[in-house]
Amino acid sequence: MEIKKYPGADIKRRTDIYFMIGLTASLAFSLALFSFTTYDEVSNVNLAPPPAEEVEEVTDITRQDQPPPPPPPPPQTIEVIENESEIEEQTIQSSEVTQDTEIKPVVQEQVVVEEKTAEPEIFTVVEENPEFPGGVAKMYEFIGKNLNYPPLAKENNIQGRVVIQFVVNEDGSITDVKILKDIGWGCGDEATKVVKSMPRWKPGKQRNKAVKVRYNLPIKFELN
Repeated sequence: MEIKKYPGADIKRRTDIYFMIGLTASLAFSLALFSFTTYDEVSNVNLAPPPAEEVEEVTDITRQDQPPPPPPPPPQTIEVIENESEIEEQTIQSSEVTQDTEIKPVVQEQVVVEEKTAEPEIFTVVEENPEFPGGVAKMYEFIGKNLNYPPLAKENNIQGRVVIQFVVNEDGSITDVKILKDIGWGCGDEATKVVKSMPRWKPGKQRNKAVKVRYNLPIKFELN
């Protein structure tokens, strides 16, 4: 069975009209609130003029005058001192050349350059070695007679071998004596002293020509 309503009792019939009226009223009320202004009550208004702003005192900047730069030094004057001694003027006498005049040829002096003689070469290995007069046995006999055992080496029982190097020249003389090996305690000095006292040796030869030869001689120090 279908229910029928009375049109006058339907409440939704005018809902749109009421909504529009309410919306318009609320907008009008809001506009009125925004346009309404209020003023605060002012009492005891101080009408005195505002205080004058403090003006900063500007002090004058005193500019110190800089002293002017010193004047440039006076230019140095070069004093020319005349030489007291008079310079004699040399006059060149002109001579006339005639057919009878004898012309002497100019001779240039020849400069003689002295050539330095090269020092002879010192050999270490030669065809014929230098030799003490009488041979090696006589050499060690000479050393045994002339060698004095240093007292300090004897007291401290120092024994060993000293090697002396020297050069036998073309004439057999001995030069450039030095110690190659030493055992100390004065043994090297004593061996050097004995070698320097040796007589002239038989010089060494290279291609049958006497040459300088460097020689090493060992000398043994031994206590009996």
